Amino acid sequence: MRGMARTFSERFASRVEAFLEAYGFKPAEFGRQAVGDPAFVLNLRRGRSPTLATADKVLAFIAELEAKEAPKGPGRKRK
Repeated sequence: MRGMARTFSERFASRVEAFLEAYGFKPAEFGRQAVGDPAFVLNLRRGRSPTLATADKVLAFIAELEAKEAPKGPGRKRK
């Protein structure tokens, strides 16, 4: 990392990864539910930068689930 200066894409990817771990989502299921793309997280991990519209959609999906559900914790699977 380049000190404290992280790009939006890096912060966004970190946010998604933290959500996956906290809520026990499998990456493909998260992508499918959030944006209809099961490869979404894989592409983020490969360095893809989402459009702002896609990032807004994903962040809204995360916020909606966080408002409804308690975190599952690392290693706990979703039903």
